[in-house]
Amino acid sequence: MDDDGGASPSHHGGAGGSIRLQCECGFKDDYSLDDTEDGRFYCGRCYGDLDTQATAVDHADFQTPGNMSFHRVSQPTKTPAPYPAPYPGQPPAAPPFEESHEPRDFVPGAGPEELGARVRRRYVEGLQVILQQQLQVLVERYRVGALVCGVAGTVWLRWVAASKVFDGMWARKVLAGAGAEATQRLMKRSASGGEQKPQGVKCEWADEAAPQKDRRRVEFIYMRSLRTMLPLYSTLSVCFLACHIAREAVLPTDIYRWAMEGKLPYVAAFMEVDKLLGSPLRHCPLNARQLFRPVRVIGAWQLEAAAGFVAQRIGLQLPSVNFYAIAQRYLDELSLPIERILPHACRIYEWAMPPELWLSSNPARVPTRVCVMAILIVALRVQYNINGQGVWEEICEAARNPGGSDHDANLSPSMKPDVDTSEELGTRELLWTLVDAYDKIDVAHDYSKDLHTYLRYCKDVVFPGIACSVEEEHLIEIFQDLYKVREDENSKAHTTNGANKRGRDGTSAGARCVSALSSSGIQSIKSEMEDHGFCYMPPRKWPKSDGYLHYRRKTMTGHLVCAGHADYYLLLRSFAKLAEVDIRVMHASVLKLERRLGWIEERIGRSLDALQNLPS
Repeated sequence: MDDDGGASPSHHGGAGGSIRLQCECGFKDDYSLDDTEDGRFYCGRCYGDLDTQATAVDHADFQTPGNMSFHRVSQPTKTPAPYPAPYPGQPPAAPPFEESHEPRDFVPGAGPEELGARVRRRYVEGLQVILQQQLQVLVERYRVGALVCGVAGTVWLRWVAASKVFDGMWARKVLAGAGAEATQRLMKRSASGGEQKPQGVKCEWADEAAPQKDRRRVEFIYMRSLRTMLPLYSTLSVCFLACHIAREAVLPTDIYRWAMEGKLPYVAAFMEVDKLLGSPLRHCPLNARQLFRPVRVIGAWQLEAAAGFVAQRIGLQLPSVNFYAIAQRYLDELSLPIERILPHACRIYEWAMPPELWLSSNPARVPTRVCVMAILIVALRVQYNINGQGVWEEICEAARNPGGSDHDANLSPSMKPDVDTSEELGTRELLWTLVDAYDKIDVAHDYSKDLHTYLRYCKDVVFPGIACSVEEEHLIEIFQDLYKVREDENSKAHTTNGANKRGRDGTSAGARCVSALSSSGIQSIKSEMEDHGFCYMPPRKWPKSDGYLHYRRKTMTGHLVCAGHADYYLLLRSFAKLAEVDIRVMHASVLKLERRLGWIEERIGRSLDALQNLPS
C-alpha cells in the first residue's frame, strides 16, 4: 500500500540517443536526454552526480560508454522586466529563479536543516493544493455536498500534525537514519564478499565548498522521508474519509476510477502545483514532477484501508457507512424495485449491525461495500424465495421448447407483461433483470474504449508536459488518420451485417442473445461456475421445506469449493461485478452474514424460552 515513489520517473528511449554510465556506488544504467532536467545526469540509486553534462550534439556522440563530459551551449536570455509590486509603496518583487543566472541546484545560505525545512514546506503546501483541487472537482463535477470541504480541511490538519512531519528534529533524524541504512548496506555487501565504497551522508557543509553530489543526495533523502510520512495517496484517502463522515454515497471504487481516468486530479496534478504556488527553484531545488508525481494509483481495497488508518491515527470515532444511500444506489444501478427491497434490507441492517460496515485500517479485511451487498442478497433471497427451487432451469427448459405452456419464459424483461401474479413470476422476472443488468455493467475505464481515446489519455494524464518534435507529431497524425479510416470501415461493416441479419429473421439482436442464452443457459452457467471455483448443484426435487437454504464450502481435491444453485449464482455474480470484487469474496461475506443472523436468532429463541419459565 505504500507509495515508494521517491525518485523522479525516468523516460527511456528518448530522441537524443542513450549513453551508459556507471556511478561510484556501482550502479549502471542507460541514460538519454530525457533523463536530465538541469543539464546533468544523476545516479538512479544514490542520486549522485555522474559528472557528465547533456549537450545538444549528434546522436553518435552518445554511443561511447564511460564517463564523458561535454560543454553545454546555453542560449542567450533576454533581461526580464521587473515584476510589479504586490502592494502600493513596496519595491518591485525579484524576478523568478528561472530567469536569473544562478545554477539550478544552488540554494543561497541553506545548510542541511534549512534545505530540509524548505523541501518540507514545499511538499506539504503542494499536497494541500492537490487536495483542494480534488475537493473542488468532487463538489462541482460529482455533486458532492460542500460539507466535505470543511471536514477534509480539519482531517488534513490533524493528519499532518499526527505524522510529526514538522518536528523540530525531523531533518537530523532523517539524515541519521539514512546514514545508518547506508552503513547497514555496506556491512551486508562486505559480508557477501563485495567491495563497495561507503556512501555516507554529510550533515554539515559550507555553502560554496559543498559537493553537488552530497547536496543532491540529501535532497532526495528528504523527499523519500516526506513521501513515507505523508504519502501522495493520502490526499485521496482524506477525500474518501471526508465523504464517509459527511454521509455521501461515494465509494472507494469511485475515487479510484476517477483518479485513474484523470477526472480527479492526482496522476497529473503536479502540473498545476507550480502555477498555483509559484516557482519553487529559489527556495526548493526539487521540481513538482519529482515531488508530486505518483508512481501508481492504489486500488479501492487499499484506499479504504488507508482512510481507516488516517481515522485511527488522528483518533476519529467514525460512524458506519450510509447504508440507505449506498444500497439505494446499488439497487438503482441493477434496475431492481427499490420500494420492495430496500425497507426489508434496512431492517436486516438495523437488526444485525455487522462490524464490517465500519472502516478498518486492516488491508486484509473485506471492504464495507461487500457487506452492504451481502445484506441486499439476503433480503432478495428471503423475499423472492431464491433457495434452489430450479427456477432458472425451468426458464431454460421452456426456452428450448417454445411450444410449451410457459410462453413468457423466453422473453426479455422489456418484452414480458407487467404482471406479478405469483411469487414464481416475480422470481423469474428478477432473474431476467439480473442477467440483463450483468451484461450492462461496465467496469472498464473510459480511456480503453478506442485507440484515439487511449492515446489522448496517455498524452494528457500519463505523460503530461512531454513535448514531441515536429516529425513525431506529424507521424502521430498520420497513424491516427489511418486508424480512424479503418475504424469507420469496421463500424460500417458491423452496421450492414446487423441490418441484414435483422431483415432475415425479423428479430432484434437483444432478443437473439436472450434466446441463445436461454437455450444453452445451464451449460454456460455450469462452465462459468467452475471457472470461478463454484460447484453446480441441481435443483432440489423434494425440498423438505420452503425455508431459507444455507450453503457451505467444502474442500475437494485440496481446493476450497463453493457449492450453489444456478439462481443463487446469478444473484451473486451480478452484485459481485457491480461491487468490483471476486465472486468468492462476495459469497464468503454472505455466509458470514448468515451465520451472524443465525446466531442472533438462536439467542433470541433462548431468551424467549427463559422468559416463559419465569415464575408468575
